[in-house]
Amino acid sequence: MPSNPILICARSPDLRTELESALSEAGYATTSVTTPADAVAAMRSRPIDLIVAEGLAASGAIASLRTSGEGGRITPILIVAPAHDVEARIAFLEAGADDVIPGTFARSELEAKAMALLIRSGKVRPEMTARAGHGETVCFFSPKGGVGTTTLAVNTALLLAGAGSAGAASGPGGTAHRTGGTPDGHGQAPGPRVLLMDLDLQFGQVATHLNLSPRYDLAGLASDEQALADTELARAYLTTHASGLSVLAAPPRPEADFRVTVEHLERIVEIMRPLFDHIVVDLGSRLDPRSLWLLEQSDVHVFVLFPEIAALRSMSLLNAFLAETTPLQARSLLVINHVLPTELLKARDVENLLRAKPAAEVPYLEVEMMRAVNEGVPIVIGRPASTASAALRRLAQATVGIEAAPSTASRKSGRRRLFRRS
Repeated sequence: MPSNPILICARSPDLRTELESALSEAGYATTSVTTPADAVAAMRSRPIDLIVAEGLAASGAIASLRTSGEGGRITPILIVAPAHDVEARIAFLEAGADDVIPGTFARSELEAKAMALLIRSGKVRPEMTARAGHGETVCFFSPKGGVGTTTLAVNTALLLAGAGSAGAASGPGGTAHRTGGTPDGHGQAPGPRVLLMDLDLQFGQVATHLNLSPRYDLAGLASDEQALADTELARAYLTTHASGLSVLAAPPRPEADFRVTVEHLERIVEIMRPLFDHIVVDLGSRLDPRSLWLLEQSDVHVFVLFPEIAALRSMSLLNAFLAETTPLQARSLLVINHVLPTELLKARDVENLLRAKPAAEVPYLEVEMMRAVNEGVPIVIGRPASTASAALRRLAQATVGIEAAPSTASRKSGRRRLFRRS
């Protein structure tokens, strides 16, 4: 459950009471004021992760409120606009609001928008007791190569780590050094702890996408008995990106793949889970005992698909295979990634054929995507305002459960559809 401090700025007593009640029941720590001046004073006296403001109260002060945090850092702001006034919503967005919600909001909508803004700004603070000993594992897989699985895994991991949001550092590349998990040096709490594992052990390119040159890798950790039993020694095999994302890279030589067993992976995941809030795994497109084990153990599966017949057939075969051999008990998300300009199938066709609604659809951006890989600056950092980055943010939100509630259909005999309609 979240515990982020949220500042409420509202003149209307009824609205202020409703916001306090809804956000407090959702687990947030709230502070309430009635004017922008009081809001600025509150932000200078205590850390605030999100502002929820009545549109009339914040009118003309949105930009100043967003930059009134300690050291001028950006604080996202959610504006409550008059119901049925579309022009007012547009005006608030143009004035700098990060998002807008109508005054007739449902509590579930308010909670979802608040969580989405906290994720985008890298300020999600899961309760330590809730996450103790269990970093949520998100596995990316596609039965067909060349559909951008690594691109989606890398960008999602960065978003979960807090990169790609307003005010986030956007310098190129990263640094190859041992991860320490320390605060940022300014007295602020560190962002979510995220590990990105590259399990394409023969030709993995996670490090290339991040412009990293790791000194250590997953195969090396697998062969180090002492490190597999010692947290601090295991940390030495991680490489830290400039965003704060930790990376356990694939080995530089393909033959190292044969030295890594399922038992090794079990021990690596066991020692890493207590250290991180999220573990994102790029499984590539190879189905073997190791990838099957990780799919079974993960909390969320993200299956990547390019909308064409061959990829669709591969996904259908995977669905049937997993239903027969490895029933998955966690949430499964389908993502359509347009890696070519030609749209061979519509998203609706994919939805009807696989009986699943895609969690996100990433548009085709040839130049931007190629440049992101070639320069080692993922698109959510280099082009955070692009349509692809917006789609990737929706995907990152879906991985932590910000989506329509899935069907609660019963699981029969341990078998069910790989995807479910939302």
